[in-house]
Amino acid sequence: MSPIVELVVPYDAGPLTEKVARRRALVRSRIVSLVITLAVLVAIYFWQRDQLQGNGFLVVYGVVIAIPVIWLIVVLIMYLRTRKRLRTLQPGIAVQIGPPGIMVGGLGASWPEVAAVAAVKPGVGHGPVLRLTLHDGRQAAVPFEQITVFPATLDGAVRAFSASRHGVDLTALDN
Repeated sequence: MSPIVELVVPYDAGPLTEKVARRRALVRSRIVSLVITLAVLVAIYFWQRDQLQGNGFLVVYGVVIAIPVIWLIVVLIMYLRTRKRLRTLQPGIAVQIGPPGIMVGGLGASWPEVAAVAAVKPGVGHGPVLRLTLHDGRQAAVPFEQITVFPATLDGAVRAFSASRHGVDLTALDN
């Protein structure tokens, strides 16, 4: 039995592909919801046309139509952003950890050059990423949704191969 020499984690499009499919289905359901809402409002208008006098019903109709339209726009933006991330997913090695050093998202360094390895949340609408920061200020990040390794596995590998000089700061993943 040979010793483990390094941890190599390739990019994986599987989770993103599933997310794109879920978001596409959500867009379809929002479109169906909007069409049903419009059909019900048109039916109510033709059925109760004589009683719908003044501008009050237009305000109500506007609000009732605006809500599903806003939801559709939000879901459509989420779908397009996820599809763009899937299209820009690069093949190859996402993370490589070994005794000489670490490589994250194409940025490699020896252990003495590493300032921090951390899980961070880059902002609203984005999932957590594994970020490598070097002492000279350079940074690289790989989204956890693009790799199939648990964050704790990466932490253990970083600690083992860096002789416990570094670890992955996982506090950003706590709720």
